Amino acid sequence: MARALLGIDIGTTSIKALLISADDGSTLASVGYPYPTHRPHVGWAEQDPRDWTDAVSKAWKELAAKAGDAEIVAIGICSQVNTHLLVDKHSVALTTAITWKDLRCADIASELDADITDEKRIALWGGPFKIDSSFSLSRIEWWRLNDPEAFAKAAAAMLPKDYVIAALCGVQVADPLSAIGLVGGDGEYIADVLALVDGGARLNAPLQAFDSIAGSTNGALGIPAGIPVAVGTMDAWGNVYGSGLLDASHAMEVSGTSEIVAVLGDKSIPTPGIISFPAIRSRSLHAGPTQAGADALAWFAQMHGKSIDETLAAAVASQPSRIIFLPHLDGERAPHWNPNAQGVFLGVTRESGFGEMAQAVLEGVAFAARQIREGCEAAAGGEVKVIRLSGGGAKSAHWNQIKADVHNRTLQVLDELDTGARGIALIAGGAGRNDLEEWAASLIHVSATFTPNPVKRSYYDEKYAIYVDTYKALVGIFDRNTGRAR
Repeated sequence: MARALLGIDIGTTSIKALLISADDGSTLASVGYPYPTHRPHVGWAEQDPRDWTDAVSKAWKELAAKAGDAEIVAIGICSQVNTHLLVDKHSVALTTAITWKDLRCADIASELDADITDEKRIALWGGPFKIDSSFSLSRIEWWRLNDPEAFAKAAAAMLPKDYVIAALCGVQVADPLSAIGLVGGDGEYIADVLALVDGGARLNAPLQAFDSIAGSTNGALGIPAGIPVAVGTMDAWGNVYGSGLLDASHAMEVSGTSEIVAVLGDKSIPTPGIISFPAIRSRSLHAGPTQAGADALAWFAQMHGKSIDETLAAAVASQPSRIIFLPHLDGERAPHWNPNAQGVFLGVTRESGFGEMAQAVLEGVAFAARQIREGCEAAAGGEVKVIRLSGGGAKSAHWNQIKADVHNRTLQVLDELDTGARGIALIAGGAGRNDLEEWAASLIHVSATFTPNPVKRSYYDEKYAIYVDTYKALVGIFDRNTGRAR
């Protein structure tokens, strides 16, 4: 009987689930189920947690039909990070989930951040950490002020993967890597950080290593009882293992709703705007997520009544232009962490057409990724030679070539684009291994390679410099235009 690992990635727009061989890592079957994000007010973006559990149940039913007689030996679950909901002691949802794209807590975050001196920031986090609207304590304070009934009943503020694990195993557990800004280098909660808000200590579940076992399935959601389930972690770390990162010579870029760029290395140098995680087996991850990646392309296409394929085709046929696009449609995360940042087209003229603007959108997302990659290189103290690319955006050869040219790096497109689900399945299958990173990397396969075009280097270096300077020039304008101080 074949042995298989089940990996589940609870993403921003859908769940992705796949079965891979526990022996050689090959993909046996994969499915995806979308769910909506609700925007009841300007700046809000929330999800119904029941959509996640319903999608997991549907995904399992379909995968089980495809799996034949394969034995599922472990389950791994990762999810979008900085998406939170409150649950009671029985893990019943008390609120909708505030997603990472939600800006309702921006004012609270600004107030919390303003109260922290530079000296205290270094004492708490060891570097230039900034509290933003997606920080879990910003959400906890928002619930305290705006939903006191739920706040009083709550036992934990959970991420999506922890909510699904609670449903499957009946345990409330969290991992240190996903608790961004709450955990120190020793892997434990930072008491002085939790004390920044009322309920900070009470509403954080016990920590357990991401590559340990949280419990076994109890038969919920249609999944058979008795299967070990890993504690799991955030999607970025799932992508790390699904991309086979081992050292600072390789980076990953996940082209999903947002772009996630990360470098794994043996050094950790505090770098503004970059998230550096505590070392795992002597390797530190340096990463940054944007607010909009492929989501910017989807927005542009929808605004013009075009499909994604039509928009990409127009970009391919376009003429070179000086249009610069800032993809900050819902504020921006790394490296700026600015909820007031806004989308901008610069350089539009009477001659500019739909194709030229579509091309600028693709380039703008690539420029955002380059800026994070440069920050990750600084944090890792090394130079990236190769970028491994995954996610839905990696299906476009035209966009892949733009990214190779903008980064001036070789891009390797992975054969399994759902690296989050793949990586978290490998983490579950390798739970307890001291060579987990090496083992996972040995099972990675590349499907295509894109090399930078030297003719394009000066063209893109100049456009990138203008992109960077445009943001700097508009920071104050963004604040004035939103009417929201930072």
